[in-house]
Amino acid sequence: MLNTIFATKVEMSQAWSEDGKRLPITKLKVSDNLVLSKKETQDKQITVEIGYGDKKLKNVPKPLRSKMAKSGFTSGVKQVEGVKFVGEENPESPLEAGQTLSITDVLSLGDIVEIQGSTKGRGFAGAMKRHGFHGGPKTHGQSDRARAVGSIGAGTTPGRVYKGKRMPGRYGQETKTVSGLTIVYIDQKNNELWVNGPIPGSRNSTIRISKTGVNKEIKLNLNLLGLAKTEPEVAEVVEVSEESKS
Repeated sequence: MLNTIFATKVEMSQAWSEDGKRLPITKLKVSDNLVLSKKETQDKQITVEIGYGDKKLKNVPKPLRSKMAKSGFTSGVKQVEGVKFVGEENPESPLEAGQTLSITDVLSLGDIVEIQGSTKGRGFAGAMKRHGFHGGPKTHGQSDRARAVGSIGAGTTPGRVYKGKRMPGRYGQETKTVSGLTIVYIDQKNNELWVNGPIPGSRNSTIRISKTGVNKEIKLNLNLLGLAKTEPEVAEVVEVSEESKS
């Protein structure tokens, strides 16, 4: 089965379960995932190429543009990634090039997932922000050394700075994965997905959702959120007697 789908991070919010517990919620937008191609590797593992994100077709590289044209798509994509089928030695994929994947094709309510994304870029940061250093004393003549790193090694032994020393540098924009998140709400009409917890990345960033195959039930208080399903109006049924028919 296919256990991976791509989505866009919308925002963080909060919700409440039926037992009154407050839950941190991340809202995700799942647009159609385009199946561009399907191939079988040497170890007989089926891999599907999935394209995600809106992009003008004229701005897509020509090799990818021709591949999309062969698959029957007329719009471009921002990124293309391969996804393997899992759970079977020789899976028979019902997917073919030219199809699209929606939320319910891969995920369902209560699924445990892991989400991968790129953290927010912080630029060049100091050691206190980057590594959580406490800083130096604010007295005894160190008026300009409060946020400094301090000593980074002895002069004689080893006579150099060890590799990996925690120092100022570029911070953020790293690939991170968060596991153990639960899908608590699915809105098929608006292609929206809620998970209970924070995920890496800024708003409108693309993230990868992978199902781990374990189910957990978390019931939200939909009445409190204003999402309770209204019962459809029941039409009155009028019985027609035999006399009225004649």
